[in-house]
Amino acid sequence: MVSATPSRDRSGAGRTAFPAPRPHAVVVSTTALEVVGRFQRMLQSQERSPCTVKQYGHIARTFLGYVGKPLDEVTRQDLDGFREYLVLQRHYSKNSLYTTVRGLTCLFRSFGLSIAEGLEAPRRPERLPHYLNEDEMHRLLESVRDSPRDSAIVHVLGFGGLRVSELCHLEVNDIEFERNLLHIRSGKGDRDREVVLEDRSRAAIDRYLTERALTGENRARLFPVGAVTVERVVRRAAQRAGIPRRVTPHTLRHTLATTLLSRGCDIRYIQKLLGHASVATTQIYTHVDTTALRAAYQRAKPQY
Repeated sequence: MVSATPSRDRSGAGRTAFPAPRPHAVVVSTTALEVVGRFQRMLQSQERSPCTVKQYGHIARTFLGYVGKPLDEVTRQDLDGFREYLVLQRHYSKNSLYTTVRGLTCLFRSFGLSIAEGLEAPRRPERLPHYLNEDEMHRLLESVRDSPRDSAIVHVLGFGGLRVSELCHLEVNDIEFERNLLHIRSGKGDRDREVVLEDRSRAAIDRYLTERALTGENRARLFPVGAVTVERVVRRAAQRAGIPRRVTPHTLRHTLATTLLSRGCDIRYIQKLLGHASVATTQIYTHVDTTALRAAYQRAKPQY
């Protein structure tokens, strides 16, 4: 029996249980933490991304602390109550609730339990991606020119369209200098791909690696930093560039895709560059770029 806490019988008599669920003060027992640890190790063995392992682990901890019973004693009413708690008391958005349902389904499935199968997740709102215009992107690149590392990071994100996790896992050996290519190993969905290393990105990387060599640093990873550091680099660069709105590494990915599309790049090439499994995912950028829409409207607008 998979338990989040010790149990002697199915009726609950004589069972050592969690305290009654208290949404305002969730408590997770030592045994529940062991379940969470085992769950996260399962995810790691499946080569899930570190972000997914951390996120699903947090979901499991929150749920076990709320429900206060072994996993195999959880009922559908418990799941519905947890969902209601997240919406009404924690004010979860549809996106957060969607991720939570996915995490709970994975948790129970990992332990061979089917109670969460068919648990309905809300439909996530389809919002248009945020991106920078070309002038803002130029200012952003200029703002990091004094730091070889930060400049290399922003150039690779801005011209390569990498995800943060892909950037952080890049190794020096993943750069094919002869053909100016970056080899992305095990990207999202465990898919490898090649990304063109643009001339300015190549120059920024060369400058950064030269500085590393002078300091005697010789690590396998190109950027031995974590996602939080990368996000901080981009955020501070945007502040120095005088960009008032929030800018994240993913904003640069959206910026590249939108700019390529507006300049006439075939959407199938953009799909390959970004590592999208389906062109349907890439098509959201057709809603962002209004150049073709404006031209078509001007040609066909009614002459009232």
